[in-house]
Amino acid sequence: MWPFRKQEAAAEQLMAEAIRVARATADDRKIVAQGGGGGVETRWRGASRVLRSMASWIPGLGSPRRDFNKSERRMLVARSRDAMRNHLIARAAIMRLRTNVVGTGLVCRAQVDFEAVGITEDEAEQLNAQLDRLWSMYADDPRECDAEATLNHYQLQALVLVSSLVAGDVFVASPDQERPGCIFSTRLQLIESDRVGNPNSGMDRVDMVEGVEFDAVGAPVAYHVCAGYPGEHLAGKALTWERLSVFGAETGRRRVLHVMADKERPGQKRGAPYLSPVLEPLQKLERYSSAELMAAVISAMFTVFIKKGSEFDRGNLPMSALADERPEGDDTSDGAISLGEGAIVDLGPGEEPMVANPSRPNAQFDPFFTAVVKEIGAALELPLDELLLHYSSSYSAARAAMLQAWRFYSLRRWWLACDFCQPSRELIIDEAVARGLINLPGYSEPAKRKAYCQAIWIGPARGAIDELKEAKAARERIDIGVSNETLETASMTGEPWQQVIRQRVREVEFRRANSMQPLPKSGLETPPEPNPQEE
Repeated sequence: MWPFRKQEAAAEQLMAEAIRVARATADDRKIVAQGGGGGVETRWRGASRVLRSMASWIPGLGSPRRDFNKSERRMLVARSRDAMRNHLIARAAIMRLRTNVVGTGLVCRAQVDFEAVGITEDEAEQLNAQLDRLWSMYADDPRECDAEATLNHYQLQALVLVSSLVAGDVFVASPDQERPGCIFSTRLQLIESDRVGNPNSGMDRVDMVEGVEFDAVGAPVAYHVCAGYPGEHLAGKALTWERLSVFGAETGRRRVLHVMADKERPGQKRGAPYLSPVLEPLQKLERYSSAELMAAVISAMFTVFIKKGSEFDRGNLPMSALADERPEGDDTSDGAISLGEGAIVDLGPGEEPMVANPSRPNAQFDPFFTAVVKEIGAALELPLDELLLHYSSSYSAARAAMLQAWRFYSLRRWWLACDFCQPSRELIIDEAVARGLINLPGYSEPAKRKAYCQAIWIGPARGAIDELKEAKAARERIDIGVSNETLETASMTGEPWQQVIRQRVREVEFRRANSMQPLPKSGLETPPEPNPQEE
C-alpha cells in the first residue's frame, strides 16, 4: 500500500500549490483592480491580462500557415497594390527602392576562383572575360532572356524587385524555348503571386501551402501555377494548374526561383508585402492629406454671395444676368449653385447665406504629416529625408540619413542578387557549357562548378553630398589599408576597377601619343649606383 500513500501525498502537495497560486492570483487581481501597489498577476508585465492597458491585447498564437493564411495574404496584396497605385508615400517608398537598389541594373563581373579550379591568375582573367562576354550576350538582349521578349535582364531585375515588394513574392520559371536568331534557349518567365495556388483553389495539405509543395523537411519540391488568374475566366480558355518542379530530376539544377520580399519565420512558405505593417497609417494619412488638399482648394475658390435687401426692385435682372461674361461656376440659370474662381452668385429675395471660413491652408498640417511619415519611414527602414527626398537638415544629418538608407539598399541588393541574379546566371553558364560555347574543365564537379560561377554584382553608385570629401575619404581608406581600389571604385562609380583602369591607361597613352601633356616622371626608374671614388 506504500506506493498508493506516496501518490496520495504527491496529489495533496499539488492541490495545495494550486490553491496557493489561485489565492495569490486573486489577491493580485484585487490590487490591480483597486489601482494600488502596481502589482500584476504575471512576472512579465507584458504578459498580464488584467492591466487595463493590456487586457484587450490578446493576439492569437499559431503556425506560419495559420498566422498568415490565404484570405489575409490576398487582402494585404490587394491593398498593397492599391496603395502603390494611389498613395503617394507608398509609391515613393517602392520607387525609392527600385531606383537605388537596381537603378540601371546590377552588372555582373565574373570572379573565377582560379586556385580551386587549378589555373593561373592570368588564365582566370581570360576566363572571366569570356564569361562576361557570354553573359552580356544573354542579359543585354530581351529576346534572349525574357520569355515575353520585352525586357532585358537589368529591366527584369527592377520588375522582380517591385513585384516581390508589392505582392510579397514573385516566381521566375526558366522554360527552354528555341528562338530563331538566338544563342541560348533558357528564358526567364515571371509569374505573379496570384497565379500560384492550390489546384482548383483547394484547401492546404500537410505537404502543400498555397501552391507550394514541399518535402518532409520543408524544402520546396514543386510550385502549382494557374494558367490564368483565379477568378478571371476568359472565353475559350478553362483554368488549369501546372505543376512546375523546383529542381531538375537528373541534374538538380534549380528551375523555378522564388523571390520573397522577406522571410520572417521558419517554415514560412509565402511572402508578405513590404507595405503590410504600414497599410493602416498609410490609408489614414492619405485620407487626411486628400481632405486637407480639398479644403485648401475650396478655400481658394470661395464664392461671394450677394444678399438683396427689401428695397431691391424685383423687376430688375440679377447681377449675374447683367454681366457680359460669366465666370465659370456662377451660372444659376438651372437653379444649381457651384463654386468657382472669383465667382459671384446672386441670391433670391429672402435668402440669407451662412458664411463659412475654411481657414486653409492648415498651419498644423505639415508638422503632423511629417511626424506620421517619420513613423512610416522607421517601419520601412527609410529615413524621412530619403523617403521624401527632402534634405533640409545639416550636412551631417543628411549624410547620416543617406548612409542609413544605403545600408537597407545594400541589404535589398544582396537579397536580389542571391535570389534572382546569381541563380539565373548559373543557368546560363550551365547551358553555355552544354552547348560548347565555353570550355570549363571539371565543371561537372559541384566544387569546381561553384568556383567557375563565382561573380560580383555591382549596382549604381551610392552618390555623395560632397564628392570631394568622399574622394578624400576613399583615398585615406586605401592608404591605411582598410579598403582597396576595387571596392572604392565600385562604391563611388558603380563600375569595376579593372574596366576603369584599362580605359584610363588607353586615355593616358593617347594623350601622350598626341603630345597633349608632358610625360610625367614615373618614379620607377632605377637610381644610379653611387660611385665609390666620389664618396
